[in-house]
Amino acid sequence: MISVLTLTYKRHHLLEEAIQSFILQNKEECEMVIINDNPNVDYILENYSNIKIINYKFRFESISDKIEWGYKQCKNEYIYRLDDDDLLGPNGLDIAMNNIIENPNYDVYRSSGMYFFCENNYEGIKSNINNGNIYSKSYLNRITFPKKSIGEDADITFAHNANIYENSENLPTMIYRWGMNTLHISGMGKVSNEIVLRKADDVLDSTMGKIILNPNYKEDYYSKIIW
Repeated sequence: MISVLTLTYKRHHLLEEAIQSFILQNKEECEMVIINDNPNVDYILENYSNIKIINYKFRFESISDKIEWGYKQCKNEYIYRLDDDDLLGPNGLDIAMNNIIENPNYDVYRSSGMYFFCENNYEGIKSNINNGNIYSKSYLNRITFPKKSIGEDADITFAHNANIYENSENLPTMIYRWGMNTLHISGMGKVSNEIVLRKADDVLDSTMGKIILNPNYKEDYYSKIIW
């Protein structure tokens, strides 16, 4: 029913945690599709039939381009965007699926908030542009993608007259993480795609070759959430 689309680049230590958050959902009817466009790295994950890793051998010119290509590789109608530094929340996919089933025919489904962690410390439920945004594939098929790497999430979600269902009654579906000594594109301000790509190459992991992924949590994030 839902395809979790995860974009990644040179952050396999964070990607392993994002994958673990999907595994913990225990939803065989859903899939996770990971798009890695570091041409010098092949990520390998074994024994998970509903997790697909695509090691794309050319760098996308923008995050938007990567999303546009990535969602077309997903088999399900509903596309959940989960960045590699974020996590699915406890029962996140159950909540998301129920929202879709009980409120059909929306273009975008999202929660009114997300669990916010800074430096892996829980700071409460907050709201941002991405609160666990889910897009129908039919909606993505008809919009024009913005060809940018900063603010593309706001454009895709809010700039195309989408019919949006925002759930305020159930718990959030996503853990949004800030800090952790990594690059956050949304904190770079208004800069060009070229600067975003160059900065990522300057500061992120330079490991090359085949990397065997080991899904795991570095900490028990769910136990930190105050219900």
